[in-house]
Amino acid sequence: MSKSLPWVTFALLSACTHSMPMPSPGPSSPRHASPEQAVQAYFRASDEGSGRQLRSAFHPDALMHWADGGDGALRTLTQLEWWQRLDDRTQAPAPASERHQTMLDREGSFALLEATSRWPSHTFVDLMLAMETPSGWRIVGKVFHKLAPGEELPRFPSAEQEIRAVLEGKIRAHALYSPALLLQTHTADCRYYRAHVEGERFAWESLSVGAAIYAALEDAGERDPDSPWNILKVEVRGSVAAAKLEVLFRGVRYIDHLLLVRTGGQWRISSAAWGDPRPSP
Repeated sequence: MSKSLPWVTFALLSACTHSMPMPSPGPSSPRHASPEQAVQAYFRASDEGSGRQLRSAFHPDALMHWADGGDGALRTLTQLEWWQRLDDRTQAPAPASERHQTMLDREGSFALLEATSRWPSHTFVDLMLAMETPSGWRIVGKVFHKLAPGEELPRFPSAEQEIRAVLEGKIRAHALYSPALLLQTHTADCRYYRAHVEGERFAWESLSVGAAIYAALEDAGERDPDSPWNILKVEVRGSVAAAKLEVLFRGVRYIDHLLLVRTGGQWRISSAAWGDPRPSP
């Protein structure tokens, strides 16, 4: 059987999951020409309490994850819930006293960013994935750590080692097409966004869809132990982190941008963006 079959199968089955075109931000919303512009729209959404601005900044299926400060329990917010929180406010929001963003990595249609927002009562440190989509650049994943006044980001001495072990587990999950290893290394609601894979410009699926595809390949005896992977970057910000991986398959280099959250004392991948970073022909 052709070694390329698992990748072709993955792309075709996933395409069936999301065959409808992605909703655009709306006729009055901008198409962001850069990942930085998408982050600026996110800042405005918060400062203005605007669901419309938030919809222009984020992909509608993107999830926000964080670990609760009390017990480290995983928390999740959907875009719909977030829009409504902004639009249902009865008082004008207090704009942040300070905001800035940093590009941690950008390659082709993929970007990994850090953003800091300060108020007198707290500070948010965000890590975000952004992608160039048919509707412009959109944020497709976000994790954050919240700080009290004067508080510094906590340091977990073995964080990078633990994160690298999770990333190696993700790599093994691919090599064996193991749905069990996917569940061990990811949050159950993780989204995988991709661009420029098997001629497909942009698509996404849930972890469960990817696990079902892995299970079918596992049942068929398919494996991919030979494709070389490299862990290129690990960035830790308290209870959240980001990473960049690459793999070479049949002469094509693919990259992964990943977000992770530390929940219950364990790191898990919560959002992913992957594909061929080269510009489309």
